[in-house]
Amino acid sequence: MNWYKIALKQKNILQIAQEVRKDQVKTHDSESLREQCLGVSKALKKVLINNGYDAIVTRGLFRVDRPDQKAIQDWKGKKEDIERDALTLEHYWVEVNNLIVDLTSSQFNDLLNKPLPLMQMGTYSQLQRYIPITPDW
Repeated sequence: MNWYKIALKQKNILQIAQEVRKDQVKTHDSESLREQCLGVSKALKKVLINNGYDAIVTRGLFRVDRPDQKAIQDWKGKKEDIERDALTLEHYWVEVNNLIVDLTSSQFNDLLNKPLPLMQMGTYSQLQRYIPITPDW
C-alpha cells in the first residue's frame, strides 16, 4: 500500500470538502448549516463523484452529550426512552475512501460538552459519535 498516495487522496478530499462547505454556507446563509445535512451531503457526494471518487451519502445517528429540550417536550412515550433517543439524533454524512466527511457537524455544538469544528473527516473509530444506519442513501 502506498501511504503517500493515500495521504494525497485524503488531502484532495479535504480540499474539495472545504470548497463545497464554503459554497453551501453561502447558499444557505448559515455557518452551522443546521438541518441541511442531507442536501449538503448530496452536494458533496456529487462533487466528489465528478472528481473521480466513489462517494456515498449515509443516513445514521449522531450521538450528542445533552438532549435537545425542545424535542423532548414534543415527544410522547416513556421518559427513559425519550431521554435515550434524545441523545442520538438523525443525521446524514458522506463516506469516501473509508472516511466519514461531515460538513455539518457544528450544527450540534449546542448539545455537546466540547464544540466540534465546522466540518469533520475521519474513520468510524476516530469519530465515534457517528452510527451508520443506511449506507448509500
